[in-house]
Amino acid sequence: MLDVQNLCKSFDKKPSLTELTFQVAAGECLILLGRNGTGKTLLLNILATLVKPTSGTVSIDGIDAFTNLEQVRPTIGYIPVGFEGYPELSVMDYLNFFADAYKLQKPERAAAIDAVLELMDIDHLRDIRIETLSTGERQRLLFAKTFLHEPQLWILDEPFAPLDPNGQIEMIELIGELRAMRKTVIIATNRLEDVCRFGNVASENETLIGILKDGRFALLKTFRELREENVETASPDGFYELFSELTNLGLTQSVSLKSP
Repeated sequence: MLDVQNLCKSFDKKPSLTELTFQVAAGECLILLGRNGTGKTLLLNILATLVKPTSGTVSIDGIDAFTNLEQVRPTIGYIPVGFEGYPELSVMDYLNFFADAYKLQKPERAAAIDAVLELMDIDHLRDIRIETLSTGERQRLLFAKTFLHEPQLWILDEPFAPLDPNGQIEMIELIGELRAMRKTVIIATNRLEDVCRFGNVASENETLIGILKDGRFALLKTFRELREENVETASPDGFYELFSELTNLGLTQSVSLKSP
């Protein structure tokens, strides 16, 4: 479980994130939305332990992240928006590089790489240089690399942005598989349709919606709660109206939710 308590981050004494408190259990998904500059990517970077908060705590399975970095980081898989670096490497060289970084021993390394290549359906690309891969193929490679160390917490920044419609459908299925594997998934997106897309998927696990405004939660509820309060909210048009109201007409009373 991801447990965030009273998280704050300031730069030059100017707050960027203020008193964020939430929990996301195994198998659950938190979708973060907000206008540009509201702190979505900053929050992801903190959850990935790449940026230290000014105050507050981030815990994974009861372990404080920032006082136990070596213990916690192997449990985190962070996929930023876009693919950067290593264009000259082949797919196999890239995966071997990260297998070494993850300290996979050679006897298990070959089997682990073969498994993720097959899982992401890119086995036929193993000898291809990264610079020649399509955008969708690079996204698959990022996931393959992340699967190598089998993280519990998956942090995805705009996972649909570089994908064509077929790739988006495959990504939805992949995230569904992660949840079925009891992984905790955090997604930041600017696409309002993603909320309804994930929220309406039948699942025994919750989909949480967090809308950020000025570094605070203007809304933090489960999709089920939103649907029960107003069934129209479950439609793209209904959620667009809700988002517009919360982000353009001022901050409503924040709603804090702790997952069971």
